[in-house]
Amino acid sequence: MGSPRTTGAASLLVIGQFVAIAILLLGGSWLLPWWAWGIFMLGLVAFLLAATSLGSNNFTAMPVPREGNTLSKKGIYRFVRHPMYLSVLLCGVAVAFGAPSMWRWAALALALVVLIVKIGYEERRLTAKHSEYPEVMRGVARLVPGVW
Repeated sequence: MGSPRTTGAASLLVIGQFVAIAILLLGGSWLLPWWAWGIFMLGLVAFLLAATSLGSNNFTAMPVPREGNTLSKKGIYRFVRHPMYLSVLLCGVAVAFGAPSMWRWAALALALVVLIVKIGYEERRLTAKHSEYPEVMRGVARLVPGVW
């Protein structure tokens, strides 16, 4: 377990993430156009691929590696370091653009900021625990292949 300060920061990031997700889900209509449903389904597929590729001992909402975790470069993790965060953003984009509301736009912005900060936080902890992390992940996009 980390220090109270790092544990608190990790918890705040998770709370921010789930608040943004809740607002995206509840902040407007679900009468989405076909293309928005397509993006939403792509987000769900990314989540399922990540969950099945990651392994049960690595799965956590916290941006801190679990005890006994391993680095994964299987499945979708060959292309994206944080596919679950990508799935949140894909689903968020689908509802924010497909059935827009001010609440959803604000929540999508919040999710983007929180997840970018969370990626940095998590990668620092993964590097501290697994010194080989930067080398193993070289060439693997953090969030969007070909972009970042």
